[in-house]
Amino acid sequence: MSEEARRPSEDPALFSWLNRRSLSASVFFSGSLCGRSDFDDGDAPGTRRSGHLHLLRRGTLSLQTADGGVRRIERPSLILFAGAQGHRLETEEQATAELVCAHLSFTGPEAELLLRGLPTLLVIPLDSLTGLGPVLERLFDEAFTPAFGQSVAVDLIVELLLVMLLRHCIAEGLTESGLLAGLADPRLARVLAAMHDRPTAALNIEELAAIAGMSRSSFAAAFKQRIGISPGDYLTTLRLALAKQALLQGRPLKAVAPLAGYRSATALARAFQRQFGCGPREWLAGQRQDTA
Repeated sequence: MSEEARRPSEDPALFSWLNRRSLSASVFFSGSLCGRSDFDDGDAPGTRRSGHLHLLRRGTLSLQTADGGVRRIERPSLILFAGAQGHRLETEEQATAELVCAHLSFTGPEAELLLRGLPTLLVIPLDSLTGLGPVLERLFDEAFTPAFGQSVAVDLIVELLLVMLLRHCIAEGLTESGLLAGLADPRLARVLAAMHDRPTAALNIEELAAIAGMSRSSFAAAFKQRIGISPGDYLTTLRLALAKQALLQGRPLKAVAPLAGYRSATALARAFQRQFGCGPREWLAGQRQDTA
């Protein structure tokens, strides 16, 4: 792929879907860790997808993951678990480490697609996060200095940091496939924007290729290579994500179908069965049981 094709698009309209509150953060610890702390792999209360963000400001940490892997972190670093995964942070004997820790929730129809291709674990030294220095400095100032509205301010800054981190992942090619990998190519970014802005539109492969400014065959191959699935499968995944969100909001199946781009409840049910091995009602019952 050419350098031009790899450069992220600078058109903000292409990323308008992220305004839909696809991600949020809740800081639950800021201070000095002495000893060890375990983090489970369950969802944070009230969320359906969760992860953890740890920011090591000072000190040395040992990071142990659920698969038994151990990693020593000696530089100020960002540690991101984009999905729920058990892990442990531990300091050296009689030593401390200054940390800010947050629960992350990824919601909305874009969540699944946003996380696809993002490494389960990212450990990035803070000094390599180009352009994030002022944000990190402000975050640490707020986190370690009690003041009016501190918790709200810290959560908002972490959310800003997350958006900028996603930009960093796009620019540095840290995702091998998925939505973020596609956004690194301006041609595919235009197509992804069209899909997310008009998920119910009847966009065929020729129309999508025209949006990308590519031939039909070149577009189909480039999309599959970068995103990991075909344009049709991507659109189906997005539509079913919209349907799941609407079902969780309590909307009836007949009303959900057109919102997700399906002509009838029967067509939506068939798509659910193919994708998830169960119908919409069975899926919804399972979700309610999981959160009971």
